Amino acid sequence: MQGFDLDFAANTVVCREGDPSSELYFLKSGKLLVCTISGTQVKVISRISSGEFFGELSFFDGRPRASYVVTLEKCKLIQIQKQEISGLLPKWYTEIGIGLTKKIRQLDHILNESNHRRSQAEESKPLSIEEQRSLYELLTN
Repeated sequence: MQGFDLDFAANTVVCREGDPSSELYFLKSGKLLVCTISGTQVKVISRISSGEFFGELSFFDGRPRASYVVTLEKCKLIQIQKQEISGLLPKWYTEIGIGLTKKIRQLDHILNESNHRRSQAEESKPLSIEEQRSLYELLTN
């Protein structure tokens, strides 16, 4: 399997909500913020650290990106193309991934519609007004 090594400076948008994509990413080094915009508010979904994957929902179901991903510091990523890896995965594994992705998207929709608040764990800790303002400008420009 050959991935593409990518380097990003701090405060760079890696993925945009709504963008078509089916790539899977592995974070080799650095930290990322996964967020969404509601009106003018930037809502934190999670923070990603070295050794974690992201983009798995779009990878399995081919639907557009569900959120923004922004670098919090200099990052090194490996981008894995779906067509490159899909032939290596057993069909049952892909079917499980598609099924889990469907459930995750349904639960995400329910949580967003109900305005349910998550616990304030470090990974979903809200941003300060200044952090929101800075990210909002980055994401909307």
